[in-house]
Amino acid sequence: MNLIRSLACASIFVAGALLIPAPAARADYRAKAIELTDAIQRNFYVPQEHLYRSAIPFDGKGLPFEVMWGNGVQFSTLVGATKYEPARYKTTLYEFTEGLNRYWDKDAPIPGFDAWFSSKDGDDKYYDDNAWLVLGFAEANRVTGDAKFADWARQTQNFVMSAEDPKLGGGLYWYQNKKTSKNTCINAPGIVGALALYDETHQKSDLDAAKRLYTWTNAHLQDTDGLFWDNINIDGKIEKTKWTYNSALMIRANLGLWRETKDAKYLAEARRISDASLAHWADPQSGAFADSARFSHLLSEALIQTFEATKDLKYLNAVRRHADFGYRQVRDVKDGLYFNSWNAQNRPADERKTLIENTSAARLFWLLVPYPDVEQLRANGDAALKKGDGKTAIQWYRQAFNSTAGAEATHKPAAPQT
Repeated sequence: MNLIRSLACASIFVAGALLIPAPAARADYRAKAIELTDAIQRNFYVPQEHLYRSAIPFDGKGLPFEVMWGNGVQFSTLVGATKYEPARYKTTLYEFTEGLNRYWDKDAPIPGFDAWFSSKDGDDKYYDDNAWLVLGFAEANRVTGDAKFADWARQTQNFVMSAEDPKLGGGLYWYQNKKTSKNTCINAPGIVGALALYDETHQKSDLDAAKRLYTWTNAHLQDTDGLFWDNINIDGKIEKTKWTYNSALMIRANLGLWRETKDAKYLAEARRISDASLAHWADPQSGAFADSARFSHLLSEALIQTFEATKDLKYLNAVRRHADFGYRQVRDVKDGLYFNSWNAQNRPADERKTLIENTSAARLFWLLVPYPDVEQLRANGDAALKKGDGKTAIQWYRQAFNSTAGAEATHKPAAPQT
């Protein structure tokens, strides 16, 4: 009788799954990641410079190459690509690393990356740009085993920590040239970077810095719902906009502290912020996170880490649903690239695609490579059902159902120009 009920329930999930349109092309996360990464290489990369354009078509009116924020995301994409496809992407990772030397201001009192090419009379450094590179270099060190990435992570973290002072009780400034605010987008990755270095070297000063910044950020920038505001200015006024990446990095900060200290309070807090993030940003119909891809890929990474720590599938399912939405609704089938907005109702026919939005989507797919995508989940359910294992089939079908985005398109075809 229980088997009959299981099979009956499984058949319901099968029927439900069949009503959900499959992606336009059958491809797992690895194939999707390769498709987009290769499209980025074709359209944005300038091989002779070892750098990337910031947008295409390239019009020559702005900067010829991407600024450090987008470079940081692209670096993390290439690290993820090298982890799973080293023969295909490792050379490009090292070429791009060489290109980044042009942004590194080695002559500064405390060396760091400028937002644009370094020059003695043109310092323009953002502490958060550097913090993202710390995370990228630390990951590159783990992936390649190349100690030069560990050294660069340490040097860059030294610059990040130079943003700390006792005003407002501590915390890191956002922008070196105008020390007018202390933002979550620098303090949160500053914590995660310190923990990454501590995990490698076990220098107590790194763990102490992480705990100090963690306490300050929670005290000054966390709302009662668990999510984080944007910044506090030097006069004590809080800018209360909430971005996915701010809360995302504080999820990772809590998970990192939990791993290093074994204190369960940090894991509980990571879950609380993860749950609040899903409630605040995950669209109940489409499943897409209501924020730009340049921010939300970091929420995806944090939720995957929460899943890995808790084994609670709702976090992984939410990320798969978001990715499914992007692949079916934001991907331009003509060139394999992604549009800039994930919630636009209409797109201009002449929309220029940007590196940062595309590499953010690519990073998302590389993060998902270890996990089955929606089509594989359905196939697993079918296989279990054929074996007569209705209970297992239900589990696979339920994951597929909870990982699939809404069927309706979020944008209309570009209107013809008149």
